[in-house]
Amino acid sequence: MSELSMRRRVRAGLLAALALGCGPSVGEFREADRRAVAAAADSATRAFEAAERAQDAEAIIGHLAPDFYMYNDGVRVPYDSVVASIRRTMGSFRSFEPRFDKLEVRVLGPDAVLATFIFRDSIVTRDGDLLRFTGPTTLVWERRDSGWRIVYADADHYPVRPP
Repeated sequence: MSELSMRRRVRAGLLAALALGCGPSVGEFREADRRAVAAAADSATRAFEAAERAQDAEAIIGHLAPDFYMYNDGVRVPYDSVVASIRRTMGSFRSFEPRFDKLEVRVLGPDAVLATFIFRDSIVTRDGDLLRFTGPTTLVWERRDSGWRIVYADADHYPVRPP
């Protein structure tokens, strides 16, 4: 057998081995994992939204990682300040109706997800004032021993004026 023929057979054998060992079942498994991670992050984001709706400060804080920080209207806010603000404001409204629209989840890896959405908040203060805000939000979720936690957020608030 010529050297060229031998190389072709070896190459064909390697390709066959790759096809058998890395075929659709591995690709489907990876896609199934990706879908499972996306579903878990979607569920975590919806649970975060529900905690806001319930004005449950501790549940909201429970979604944040201890090294969390965010940009709120362009200002960097560390974890401790965010936690203090959540504890100060949640429960102080007559009603708080957050809505996360157009939620998109992008899996960055087995333990990291980017979630983006447009928030629409409707708040009635204790004094009866109606406040409405909307804006884009970005959350970076990371899976840790304690579950999915938000490690980074960015939100821009724009007032919604009545028609």
